[in-house]
Amino acid sequence: MKKPLSTKSPVRGGLPFLSILFAASLAACTTPTGGRDTGAGRADPLGELIGREAGTNEEAPAPAALGPAAETFIGAPVGTLEAALGSPALTRREGANEFRRYDLEDCRVYAVVAPAGGNVQTVSAGPLVAGKAAPDFRVCTAGR
Repeated sequence: MKKPLSTKSPVRGGLPFLSILFAASLAACTTPTGGRDTGAGRADPLGELIGREAGTNEEAPAPAALGPAAETFIGAPVGTLEAALGSPALTRREGANEFRRYDLEDCRVYAVVAPAGGNVQTVSAGPLVAGKAAPDFRVCTAGR
């Protein structure tokens, strides 16, 4: 016949000891930093250097409003494009037509004008650095 399982705890002191151990472990979990001083409320040396307090969340600058759509300029006189983007960084004659490049802060705008000095035939946005993704035209011309 099998021997019945013992109901006594192998730990000396039994249930009271385990209860105290469990309560102590829960108390340690109630402080989010485990009782360590995180320095909350103290000045941040880097923050002082750049002129802001530790723990403050500065809002990012609001994005500029989207610029005009590329379609706005198709068929329009080249002066309309220059009024929006400024003078071109490059103008190159291609037979009777012109190729123009406008260098903006974060991107470039390319336009074909036909005939030279006439109306915009095509316009597109491209990156400042070759190999980067071309931005959306409205994002490229934002704030203009």
